[in-house]
Amino acid sequence: MSDGVSYPHADPRRYEKLLVHAERRLGPVVRGEGATVDGRNRGFGIGFHEHPEYDMVSLATTGVRFQQITGPCPEEFVISARPGQEREAAYLLHVVADRAVRSGKGFEYGGGYVNAEPLIPGTGIEFLLASSHPYVEDLDLFYDDQGELALRYITMIPATRAEFELVREHGDDEALRDLWESRDTDLLDIYRTSAV
Repeated sequence: MSDGVSYPHADPRRYEKLLVHAERRLGPVVRGEGATVDGRNRGFGIGFHEHPEYDMVSLATTGVRFQQITGPCPEEFVISARPGQEREAAYLLHVVADRAVRSGKGFEYGGGYVNAEPLIPGTGIEFLLASSHPYVEDLDLFYDDQGELALRYITMIPATRAEFELVREHGDDEALRDLWESRDTDLLDIYRTSAV
């Protein structure tokens, strides 16, 4: 979790080019879910992006940056997955963003969200690792027209309990990242087996 400044009233003018920034890296938005999709105003919507080159869909929150969340700068969240896993990715993204909005605390890279049981039935996913995007460069930091850091995209990578335990054992995610790389782990597949 993050200590820092609370951003309850981010200036919307700082984000006029944010969609262009996201679409250039994640692909165009093909549909969206509004803030009231589950019958209440959850404080954020979700845009569904289809990448023009990679076999990847990415879901990104919009609106978290306007909530009262403590962190080094305003945040939005991203989860990328294989096409056909949009429903699962949307649920995972909702869990993370809803927790941030309700708790008022953002996420730091290397941290994340851990659950006592699989978040998606039929998967081993119990951990969402807060990270830079594993496949897309230059997504994470968005600068406004004055060249000031205006927002961080935190990518949440779905991971298993054993992968979480590896992070906890080492105190950071470096060993897990090395393992993923050595095993050529498909981090987009929510139904993948554990690399550990």
